[in-house]
Amino acid sequence: MERFDISYSSLAQSFNIPEHAAKPEGAALAIGFFDGVHLGHSEVIKTAVRLAGQQGQRAAVLTFDPHPRVVLGKDAYHTTLTPLERKLERFAELGIEVAYVVSFDIGFSQVSAEQFVKRLLAPLRVRSVVVGFDFRFGHRGQGDPSSLREYAGGAIDVRVIEPVYLDGMKVSSTRIRDLLAQGDCEQAALLLGRPYEVAGTVIHGQARGRLIGFPTANLSAEERYVIPRHGVYAITAVRGAETYGGVINVGVRPTVDEPGGETKLEAHLFDFDGDLYGSRLTVRFHKYIRPERKFASLDELAAQIKQDAADARAILARLP
Repeated sequence: MERFDISYSSLAQSFNIPEHAAKPEGAALAIGFFDGVHLGHSEVIKTAVRLAGQQGQRAAVLTFDPHPRVVLGKDAYHTTLTPLERKLERFAELGIEVAYVVSFDIGFSQVSAEQFVKRLLAPLRVRSVVVGFDFRFGHRGQGDPSSLREYAGGAIDVRVIEPVYLDGMKVSSTRIRDLLAQGDCEQAALLLGRPYEVAGTVIHGQARGRLIGFPTANLSAEERYVIPRHGVYAITAVRGAETYGGVINVGVRPTVDEPGGETKLEAHLFDFDGDLYGSRLTVRFHKYIRPERKFASLDELAAQIKQDAADARAILARLP
């Protein structure tokens, strides 16, 4: 998949569009931030892919980095369900050939809906646009699918995808965030179409896990992920081409750490014997096992980890 980074110059009041970004055959373009690339987002993207195939166009996505609400001061969106690089991988898996990543800053937030269409979409030779039902664009969200058609003067076929529902409730990034805050990673996985995951690098900890017979990998997340509810989860962890079952504690480790510390991700991998320090791990959350709690001694903690590991093995054995 080709990637093109696009920025807006407030001084020149124009977009910096890289050479070869515009494709001679035109593009069928899905537009959105797509946090999570969940089932609803997938419908938007797959429709663009299908249109591209039918009309001889390139299947493309236009997304933004960072989230517009970060630039506009919405604190909740300083965390992400799916970092940009993983999001691009998901686009490619869904059949996208070209990804346009627009740098969202204060200057870009001032671009009118008409400018967005005439100075960005038109030069990119966009022939079809696919958006979600709640799509808005341009300064203060003044643009919608109708105005996109109007400003394009009929040159762009605009398709609007209705919301996707699961168990009678709309699939949305907000709902997924709420589910993770409750520890319901199973339901979150249904909405995402895959397990929720956090990737990072294994760093040195205090080695207490090894002392009590359960060596752990302390994960430093590589992005500001949405972190699930504090507690213990059954997980799988991917390291290169290898996948291991395991159990992870998300929280502040009240048995061994002083109150008020930062949230930590501490995983014990089953059937692994080796050095993980410096390794990149992708942890996939499968099921919440129990809340985090403080134990009276390290022996009590070790006994509970042994039970958690047994519970996690049983859970993972039932996965499809």
